[in-house]
Amino acid sequence: MFVRGAKGPPAMLKNVGFREIIFSVNCFIAVAIALFIAFRLNFTNPWWAMIMVYLTSQPLSGTLRAKAIYRILGTLIGGIAMLVIIPNLVDAPELAAAAVILWVALCVYASVLDRTPGAYALAVAGFTAALVGFPTVLDPDSVFDIAIARMEEITLGTLSAALVHSLIFPRSAVSAFLAKQAVLITDTRRWISDGLAQAPTPAIEREQRRIAADVTELATLALAFPYDTAAQRPNRAAMRALDEQLVAMLPRLSGIEDRIAALRRYGSLPDEVAKLIAEISRWFAQPQIGIEAQDFRRAGAAIVSATGPQSGWADLLTVSLVVRLDELIDAWQRCLELSKLAGHPLAVGSHRLRTIFAPRAAKPLHRDHGIAALSALTAAFAMTVGTVFWIATAWPNGDEAVGFVAVACSLFAALDDPSLGMLKFIIGTVGSVPIVAIYQFGILPAIDGYTALMISLAPALLPIGIVMAIPKYASMGLALAFGFSVQLAIQPTYSADMATFLNSSIAVVLGFTVGVAVTRLIRALGAQTAARRLLRAGREDLADLADGNISPTRAEWTSRMLDRVGLLLPRMRQAAPRDVDPQTADALHDLRTGINLIDLKQVAESLTERGRKTMMRVLTGAAGHFRSFARGRQQTLSTDFLRDIDVLIGDILVLGSGSDRTKGLAAIVGLRRDLYPDAPPYIPSPLPVQA
Repeated sequence: MFVRGAKGPPAMLKNVGFREIIFSVNCFIAVAIALFIAFRLNFTNPWWAMIMVYLTSQPLSGTLRAKAIYRILGTLIGGIAMLVIIPNLVDAPELAAAAVILWVALCVYASVLDRTPGAYALAVAGFTAALVGFPTVLDPDSVFDIAIARMEEITLGTLSAALVHSLIFPRSAVSAFLAKQAVLITDTRRWISDGLAQAPTPAIEREQRRIAADVTELATLALAFPYDTAAQRPNRAAMRALDEQLVAMLPRLSGIEDRIAALRRYGSLPDEVAKLIAEISRWFAQPQIGIEAQDFRRAGAAIVSATGPQSGWADLLTVSLVVRLDELIDAWQRCLELSKLAGHPLAVGSHRLRTIFAPRAAKPLHRDHGIAALSALTAAFAMTVGTVFWIATAWPNGDEAVGFVAVACSLFAALDDPSLGMLKFIIGTVGSVPIVAIYQFGILPAIDGYTALMISLAPALLPIGIVMAIPKYASMGLALAFGFSVQLAIQPTYSADMATFLNSSIAVVLGFTVGVAVTRLIRALGAQTAARRLLRAGREDLADLADGNISPTRAEWTSRMLDRVGLLLPRMRQAAPRDVDPQTADALHDLRTGINLIDLKQVAESLTERGRKTMMRVLTGAAGHFRSFARGRQQTLSTDFLRDIDVLIGDILVLGSGSDRTKGLAAIVGLRRDLYPDAPPYIPSPLPVQA
């Protein structure tokens, strides 16, 4: 029952511990409960309850219960939809089939677009409708019985899994969150210290991207808090605030590293600034070392106030560096305070923290309408192919095959290449055939009664559950559980025959095979294509930001771009180096540029009329550059655009000593470095000659 790979079962067994065994035992107990109730209530297909246990089970109790709620909700929506659609198209089976296909496609589109946990309910609503709708297209009178039976069986299996995993050695999502948070704080502290102490290296850049992915994972875990089994749960608003502060660290340190590198390049890093950077680096490396933020701010304010219309490029780089260092320290202090609240959810925190984690809008996430539409088209075309084959051949199990096409296209639609997940289910189904055949024709005919049935199922189900509990092999374990349960198709009374068994197995394999074939034809992207789409989306947003088509806050922009960084990291690992240019595949760079544009636009009202006109030219030029870049037309930035940026620097320098001047200088210097990293230093305009 173990999946043999290059290292074989012994390598897998090294990952088996208490948690994996408990997970498997819990799944088996849930199956036993579900089948017992299904037999007592004389359900038509108890095996549906059995497979739902495995499709619902998750290692963390919070994510499991959330998935259970969404599965039940999606099942009810899909079943009710068919109770509305099928009776109204009773005289037109072709239209009924088309309506089912359209419903599934719409659900696939919505589930891919919605990247919250609620997307699962949409996917379930789609394939549940297919499993109810296609068997009733030619027999509409049975739609009510099938819909009710399917909803009962799915709900029973889902509730059984949720109940058992919540009561027997549950693993809290809150505990996983706190453990992940502690590791993330430690990693971030080390990364910042290294970034301040040495020049950027590929290792530090990889650490940046990995931390971005960890922040995204932390935010995902926090979504399960309302459903978790923990007695005390962290304040969700505080955790959202911590998420915002952590993601804000990345562009700030990225900008700091760039300014330090530029100052060292020109050999003009002031001694007092270099000393201060070293102190801050030691502070991050060794938490017991104290640092007086107010002393630093006074020193920074003195550096900023010393700049004037004739300040040179090194002075401006220093100002930008000081501003970002100030922001970095403030954000890190907030991170430390907020992280303490996670372990003490009843603590209210300081007044300053309460204002930070005041109610806020949902975290912005990256959404790709093109991929969502393509996924819906793939599902619709695959189901159409399956339906035509079913009707043309008059195959009795054709409706099952089309139903499994819908299952395949719904469950894996969010993957870059859904066909890979479908192939695992084909392998799991085919690999289960010999085992299921032994059960169907050798073991089940010889047993009598519920107790004997469960004892006989244990040798197969317990190893499958262990495989599911190991993250590396979880998808194959689920495929085995699916193939075993669907083909065994336990009924209230034994009635198996070879023809039914083979037809059922062929229906599953053919359904997923059609899904694979159509997906490979229409939908499969590959890691490099997905990475390019993510980068293109970021550059399109930069263009819209410069144009004024969107006006996100700093926090909103940072959250959306960090979400893209988290999505980009695994894809860049999969893509060959030649497929994604490391010089351009840096969403963190785009994140930093967007923050500079946001800060720059906020000081526009303080500028003179000439300054506002110059800023408009700068923003227009930036929008055109990023839009061309997003569309694959890389072009060399003109010297006229650089001249406009330098003129705008001069306009900001004469604003005075207010906060707008400081913010504007940090932003425009950052934008110049982002767009023209190798340009000659800025040279201030000469003072007019007095007559």
